[in-house]
Amino acid sequence: MTRSLPTRYLGTIALIFALGTIAYTGAFFYQMGARVAAEYWLHDAQVVKQELLAQRQHQNKIIFSAGSSAFFGIDSQEVEKKLGIPALNLGLHIGRPVHLLVAEMVPYLTRGDIVVLPLEFEHYRAATPYTDWFTNQVMSWSPDYFWQLDVTEKLKFLRSVLPQRVAVGVLTKLLGEHLDRVRTRALKAPEEILDRVRTAWNRRDHHPDKMFSFLNLSTRGDAIVSAPEHPLQYAGNPYLLDRDFVEPAYFWNTLQNFFVTAQARGIQVYITWPPTMKAKLDLSSPHMQKTVQAIVNKVRQLGIPILGTPSDFQYPDDRFTGNIYHLTSQGKAEHTNRLIEHMTREAVPLPRPTH
Repeated sequence: MTRSLPTRYLGTIALIFALGTIAYTGAFFYQMGARVAAEYWLHDAQVVKQELLAQRQHQNKIIFSAGSSAFFGIDSQEVEKKLGIPALNLGLHIGRPVHLLVAEMVPYLTRGDIVVLPLEFEHYRAATPYTDWFTNQVMSWSPDYFWQLDVTEKLKFLRSVLPQRVAVGVLTKLLGEHLDRVRTRALKAPEEILDRVRTAWNRRDHHPDKMFSFLNLSTRGDAIVSAPEHPLQYAGNPYLLDRDFVEPAYFWNTLQNFFVTAQARGIQVYITWPPTMKAKLDLSSPHMQKTVQAIVNKVRQLGIPILGTPSDFQYPDDRFTGNIYHLTSQGKAEHTNRLIEHMTREAVPLPRPTH
């Protein structure tokens, strides 16, 4: 039987689509690990922070985890001094999704630990972990993350990546060995990273020359230095609190699952607030108050205790380096002391350190 012309056209279109899908998927797989421009310092910093966690695995400890507002905004040594219990700062970058923040600490938690999450406001709106920023980091320097995903998550990841990024990855993979800039992005071995940071820590005059470097980590995971940054230009509210509140399943399910797991293991979890610029975030605005209250209500609905209010952690613009979440040394000291006050006043009795 001769097929009709429309049927042949449809068959041809289906075949072209199938071949195109196969070719695109092949290109996607091929370019995984291509050293495209990304934040490679995070790979090194994560190695160091995992080592710090491992060293304190069997100790009672306080862990702070969020993005760079925690990295640049908390002095864990001061927390440890005032509260008498080891403290670690896992903060690094706001783009790291919440499931990654909690997953990296879970294997190292022990009964009696305290986890404080001063999450940036953007986290509460995250509907997916697969942002352009995050997928670029994974494909560039953490492809193992992708390969360990189940099939459903692999498809979600693949669909979230722009074709232009795949094309750049393919070209980088093909030409990378001939480009000096690409060769400089080669990943360091964990042993090299740890050797170099330990050497730095052993030097009394160690003063990192870069903010965004694994050598800018203290022995408790804090940023050692923060420098003036070119102020970012924002239109309207840069903290995204002027939008109507939504409850993305990804974020809230992740937070709830972590809290339930932590409770079952005798680990106390607290939510608190990031440092914000008073002049750029008017928390007295009715719309802002409505949004903040919606977040507070949702957190309380999950049963997670909250330390303070957003207004407790607002500071003048001169306490920030230029970024809306990055504190200067003076801002860091003030923010840390306010956080300690709330922990002392509102947290459960702190566990005695174990050795």
